[in-house]
Amino acid sequence: MKRSKIYFIGRKQGFGKRRWRLSHLENRRYKEYEGLKEASHRIVQTRFISQADSIWVRLRPEFTTDKEVIRINQRLEPYRKEKTIINDTSSFYNYDSKDRTFDIWGKEKIPCPKFLPISPIDADNDIDSTIARIRQFIDEHGKVFLRTNNETAANGMSLFDRNTSKKEIKEKLQTLINRCKSFLQQRKDTRIVLVQFIKPQTDQNFNDLYRVHILLGKVLSYYVVTADLDVFHNCDMDLNSLNRFIELNTSISEVVETHKETIIKASEVLGCNLGAIEFFIRDGKPIFLEFNPMWGGQASKIGFGNSKFQSYLLENKKDLSEKIPNVYFFLNYKSYYKDLFKNIHYHCSAYCS
Repeated sequence: MKRSKIYFIGRKQGFGKRRWRLSHLENRRYKEYEGLKEASHRIVQTRFISQADSIWVRLRPEFTTDKEVIRINQRLEPYRKEKTIINDTSSFYNYDSKDRTFDIWGKEKIPCPKFLPISPIDADNDIDSTIARIRQFIDEHGKVFLRTNNETAANGMSLFDRNTSKKEIKEKLQTLINRCKSFLQQRKDTRIVLVQFIKPQTDQNFNDLYRVHILLGKVLSYYVVTADLDVFHNCDMDLNSLNRFIELNTSISEVVETHKETIIKASEVLGCNLGAIEFFIRDGKPIFLEFNPMWGGQASKIGFGNSKFQSYLLENKKDLSEKIPNVYFFLNYKSYYKDLFKNIHYHCSAYCS
């Protein structure tokens, strides 16, 4: 079988001196390049975009300016009809701006939180009227997040409920207005957004977050993280979460299979063909929260949970690997990325020849 060729392009990669650097992967994940080399009997990186079968757009969205999006768009234009473009920048704002994501999902009948976009300029011109709109949204939904629409890792995010004072709302709002103004010059789609707080429906005091990785219309991998916190990250899981983590990951394949069509659709309607999609389960159905075009964070570097949690998974791998194979498949990073790149090759072999 003929090897396929892949070209990477990003904010810097594919331009200037980095146009020719094969060893450079922008926004590289741990062991990803090693996985690509392991898959070299099927797919190899090329220096020349014209020779590529697939082109992978690699960006850190929160640092990507409008000018950089335009520049990559122009570079891709001659190749859109003849090559597989992974996460084309023509869809960049569909996933980078959370309010756009929710708007698209809502129109496509894909369950997601209610939201209210707020122009930082309008808010600054009439802060009292904006606070009144925020208060009305809180009254309707009980608990809400106030955040920027295009930052990651909960940067600048606040959680409000019906007991939140006007003074606190005003202080947090003014902080976000100033934060947005600092972004607007280079990222004009920046807005403030209110997002309905949704708690997953569980029989215990845990919040269970499902994450599914999509690649070219197929499910590549999946796992669940869980903690007894309203807002948490993977690293917040401790031994108190361990039994539930194992229980959920034992049954996640059934959840994904049941909702696979909707999960893939949620990615495709954004114009994205690779990424991690996150959701809660309520009333037996997914409520979608976010799409990330390049998964990362702690789980993609050192594993799940805090140090004791990680140690337990490592020490008990022999007993647990058959029970939660999805977890150990993801943790074998080099093999995981080898499989990812081989799947890109198989797609190109089937559809690009």
